[in-house]
Amino acid sequence: MGSWGTALYSNDTASDVRDMCNEVYPFVGAEEGTRIVLKEYGDLINSDMIDNEYASFWYALADWQWKHGILTDDIKSKAVELLSAHTGIDEWEEDGTPSDVRKRIKVMDELLARLNSPMPPAKIKKGRTVKAKHKVGDIVIVRTCGEDYKYDDSIWSILSIAEASDIYKPDIAEKIPKLCDLPYKAYNKYMALLCVDICREPYSQYIEGYYNEYSVYAFYDYLSDERPELNAIKKCGFLPTYTRYCVINTAETECCRWDYKSTIHCCSFKSGGASEFSSVEKISANTDEVKRFEHLLSMKDYSNEYTYGFSFYEAFYSFFSEKIRLESAGIPYDDLLCETTFNPPILTPAEVDAMTKEESKKWLSELEKKLANK
Repeated sequence: MGSWGTALYSNDTASDVRDMCNEVYPFVGAEEGTRIVLKEYGDLINSDMIDNEYASFWYALADWQWKHGILTDDIKSKAVELLSAHTGIDEWEEDGTPSDVRKRIKVMDELLARLNSPMPPAKIKKGRTVKAKHKVGDIVIVRTCGEDYKYDDSIWSILSIAEASDIYKPDIAEKIPKLCDLPYKAYNKYMALLCVDICREPYSQYIEGYYNEYSVYAFYDYLSDERPELNAIKKCGFLPTYTRYCVINTAETECCRWDYKSTIHCCSFKSGGASEFSSVEKISANTDEVKRFEHLLSMKDYSNEYTYGFSFYEAFYSFFSEKIRLESAGIPYDDLLCETTFNPPILTPAEVDAMTKEESKKWLSELEKKLANK
């Protein structure tokens, strides 16, 4: 168990228990929530090892339940028993400082006193899942804020783009400069997006039947001082972005592809005040545009998947930076409108991994030389 402090939730087990409680109880209630938590931690609960990890589970569960007014007698009894014996303190005595031991004991004693005090009334807020911001067929026209946006002075400015060596084949990569010729600024500009789909993701691994929904968007190839009219939008193409996914545990590349769609999770699309947008407008019921987009995409051998998890700004950066990258090298990008235009070929997952390993070897070799010369 990893610990980073003496506080009740300053270790992996306790913080995980708290997160799970916050995730589960608001949807299934006290009785079912407790059953799910105890089942998930069944191996730890039934372990013969009564250590700091074991104790931290009961401390965290009892504390969370007490604060929400649902502490059961059996969980209270178990936690009180462990707290009274300062269970788990031996690991602090072995690995911590005398000050750490005193602080941890104080945390235990304060929790013990709290559990033995009158419990507050039961109160668990009803859980809510995320709903899709827009419907399929909605066209969203946004105008970005000005350069005086006080929270981030470069939010709509792409000053540089990453090297292309991890994306394109060598003959393409060598043509692309590392920096834009001029800063690419998109302040007080209009952009347009088309909602082309709704994706559903399970809300939790612990409970079934609950989903978060996100709108899936395609970026029109439009960035202008002028607000686009609907007829003009319907003649625009769509921007691509390069996507690379890795298997986290092995760091191996799983897929490399061109995408034309993205979810946008963290954007409220609010305008005015401290917003990133000067204005936001929605034009609904444009299913013919969705059909046009799907038809154009089906005519090319590109992925029908989408990138996910972007805020609006991150999505803007991802899609427009590829446009900038290719334009800076004089390479046409494929906005799907021209049958003979294709995005340049990209590295395969195996080629990406091979190049990454080669670059790592070079970096280590250079580091060893520097250390040897010191």
